[in-house]
Amino acid sequence: MADPGAEASRRFPRFEVEIWVDFPTLDTVTSSYVLNLSQGGVFIKSDAPLPLDTEVDLVLTLPSGDPVQAKGRVVWNHDLTRDTERGLRGCGIQFMSLPDNDRALLRDYLDSLSVRGKRRNH
Repeated sequence: MADPGAEASRRFPRFEVEIWVDFPTLDTVTSSYVLNLSQGGVFIKSDAPLPLDTEVDLVLTLPSGDPVQAKGRVVWNHDLTRDTERGLRGCGIQFMSLPDNDRALLRDYLDSLSVRGKRRNH
């Protein structure tokens, strides 16, 4: 079976980032870093990856300080206690919904990363 997160990566360009994310787990709010971001989802670094199919409310803090709220679902996770080739523990979360204003903020941020990346290649 194909990695469900791979489908999102083909539809949208992915960017390596390091931005803050907060999300509730059980009775607390967990904070971590997003290391990979696209319009379709995120990879969140975590020592305790969330179980597959967990729905989670995310608040991403863009470098501008603007918060982006999103509802997502864990489509894959990686735990270093298992013998695999991937190096970082965490989970891939596919966005299920974003408010229109937040989607526009995210799109603008990703567009700015795309322009910077193109400038570096020229």
